Amino acid sequence: MKSVLLAAGLLALPLSAPAQVIADCDWAGSAATIVEPWEQTSRTFANGAIRIAWSDTAEPACCAAHVMILHPSGDGSDEPAYRQCSLLSADRNTGFYDVDIPGVTASYDPAKGLLLTVPVRYWHEGVERGEPGLPGAVRVRINQATGTVSVE
Repeated sequence: MKSVLLAAGLLALPLSAPAQVIADCDWAGSAATIVEPWEQTSRTFANGAIRIAWSDTAEPACCAAHVMILHPSGDGSDEPAYRQCSLLSADRNTGFYDVDIPGVTASYDPAKGLLLTVPVRYWHEGVERGEPGLPGAVRVRINQATGTVSVE
């Protein structure tokens, strides 16, 4: 019985786990793609030095949700004009099925930086728009001192 349940569970998973990526913002990380209302789809951390926002590119319909990350450049300047923009996506060319910005949790390690855990959903074959995708979470480390963003 356990073997049958295990096999059934494995069939429900995508054939390959998405390889979350961080890239510099491009058209998918434009202010025009931020989902409204901004009060519900963006958050700040580190006393406002870091902002995340849900970006929706509309296409591909299955995987249009990305997370835009505005963060210090690491050059020592606190000026907003010197922030960098990074984009968290499910894969190099696609986003997530859905992201939950209000559900993001944060922790801080002075030696490593801010760690955000972003709840996401992944599209899989057979899911229709409006139905829930496969749940997951992506851990993103933002180091203000170096200006780096990475997936853990």
